[in-house]
Parts: sequence; structure tokens; C-alpha cells
Amino acid sequence: MIRDIKFDNLRGLAIILVVLGHFIASCFNYFTFDLIRTAIFFFHMPLFIFISGYFSKIAADTNIKALKNVFIPFLIFNTLWILSIFLIYGDLSKTMYIIPGYGLWYLLSLFFWRTFLPAADRIKYIFWISILLALFIGTIDFTENLLAISRTLCFFPVFLFGYYFKDLKEKFTFNKYVSAGVFVTLLAAVTLLFVPKTIEILMLRASYVNMHLGNMEGIILRLIAIFVGIISCILLFNIMTSKETFLTKMGRNSLAIYVLHLYFVSYLPLVIGYLGFDFIFKSYIFSILYIALGTTFVLYILSRDVVTNGVNTLNKMVVKILIKDDSQNKNELIPSFNNIRGYLTKILNLNSIYKR
Repeated sequence: MIRDIKFDNLRGLAIILVVLGHFIASCFNYFTFDLIRTAIFFFHMPLFIFISGYFSKIAADTNIKALKNVFIPFLIFNTLWILSIFLIYGDLSKTMYIIPGYGLWYLLSLFFWRTFLPAADRIKYIFWISILLALFIGTIDFTENLLAISRTLCFFPVFLFGYYFKDLKEKFTFNKYVSAGVFVTLLAAVTLLFVPKTIEILMLRASYVNMHLGNMEGIILRLIAIFVGIISCILLFNIMTSKETFLTKMGRNSLAIYVLHLYFVSYLPLVIGYLGFDFIFKSYIFSILYIALGTTFVLYILSRDVVTNGVNTLNKMVVKILIKDDSQNKNELIPSFNNIRGYLTKILNLNSIYKR
């Protein structure tokens, strides 16, 4: 398969920002951190989702591929997350699979998007309908992150735009320097607008009432967030190089980085605190060093090919255990029909004996 290096680079940029954003979130709040994190949240997950939509296809095996490549990894790493919580805190959540583990909502949402895509593609004006659903879901107050319903609906327009972007690339191709200028200006403007408000708005998981917003204000802010995310994807597509860079390797190994960095982000502060170095998080300078060194270390370790190979091998093992291949299906159908025929024969024989 010939890989599109530009999209590997875009995916690499997205995963770097995901890791950086999570490391920033693990530190005490400083205005500079809030500013950077708000800017990142406008486009890092939209970029990931845009790329996922771009490489999604409608085929006869769409659903089974979504099951093997997305849902089973979700089950594997959600189970590992549950086990890690149990081993460290001795606690088992009552909603362990209903509410996805930390950061794993994306895999569950991606499974829903790809499974529903063949049907969605046949609906007229589905892109605009998806935007209306994204805005409407915020008016409903339900358990936050339940089956990632809110994020699934709110990011669905970004996924659809990525899917349709294959046929729209020429219309959205601009000068990279102009694109860079527009991107920086747009990002600076919306960051300054949103930073005084809660960052939950950009996470697209909570209802408007839970964010202490009126429905109209929440709808307007959510609409801005969705469209800024989509516009950022277009601009970054024009800015990003098609040459191999350090981002390329990150992008190719992004799944392993995504599912494994969560453990470093969550448990590294516990280890630091246990060793008596928790003063790091109370110092602005030390926090910056922790974020920079932690992000660099995690990205370097988890972007190794051996880590990705390990994750892929684990997934293939579970797929082999849970999913039948085509030969199994054919072989198992024959005995099943034979058994049914045998049971019917016995019933008919018994019936004939009874009549006698």
C-alpha cells in the first residue's frame, strides 16, 4: 500500500498535540497553560477525526473491518484500563464499559461512525443534519460520556467532512503561506474568545446546563467550535508538507501512542508524588520542564516500531479468538444445516410412529 505522507504528517502532528494537551492537563492551572490547551483543543481531535473520515471507505466488509480494527482494540484497551484502575485503587466501576476509559472514547466513536457510514451516505443533506444533531444533543442533560454519545454526535460532522474531502480537495487547495497566516489569526482570535470560559465547551461531551450555559449561548459556542475545527483541518492540509519528517513516524505509529500514553499521563504524577517530588507540580518552571520532558520521552518511546508491532499482534490475537474467518463460517454452516435436518427427520419419524 502506498501511504500518503502528508496525512501521516498530519496524524503525527495531531498525536503530538494530544499527548502534550494531556500532560498540560495533569499540572496545576496557569494562565499560559490554559491558553495553550485551549488553542490545542480547537483542532487536535478534529484533525484526528478528519483523517479517520478521509481514510474510511464504504464496502461490503465495512462493518467487519470496523469491528476488527476499531471495536476490538477499544475492548482490549478499555479492559486493560479497568484492570489498571483496579490494581492501583482497588475499585471496579459499575459503568466500566458503558462509560469509556480515559481517552478511549475516540475508538468507540470511530466504531460508531464507520459502522453507520454506509447508511449515512444515503441520507440527503447528512452533513447539515449531523450539525443540527450536534447542536441539539447539548440541550439534553444525561450522564456525561455515556457510550461517548455526545462526542460521537458532535464530532460526526468533522468525520463526514473528512470522508467527503477526497472529492473536494481541489476546491479547498490554497497557498500554504496564506493558509498559515489565516490559521494563526483564526486560532488566536477564537482562543482569546474561549479561554475565559470552560474548556469543556471544546471537549463536546457535556450538556449546556452542566457547563452553566444557556441553550442559545451553548449552541452558538458549539457551532463555532465545530466550524473552527473543520476550517483548521482544511488550512493544515494546505500547510503540511508531503515530505518525510519526524512527524511521519509519529503518524504511522499513532494508535500505539494514543492508547498507551494515557498510562504515562495518569500514573507518572502518582509515581513522582510517591517519591516525594510532587513540588514539581507547584512550580511554574518545573511544570514546564515536566510537560516538555514527559511529552518528548513518551512520544519517543511509544513511536518505536516494536511498540506498534506489539499492539498490532495483541489485536490480531484477540481478533483470532473472537472473530470467525470465512472458512470457519462455511464449515460451520454445513454441520448446522445437517443438525437441523437430522432433528426434523427425527420429529417426522416420531410423528409417523405416533399416528400408527
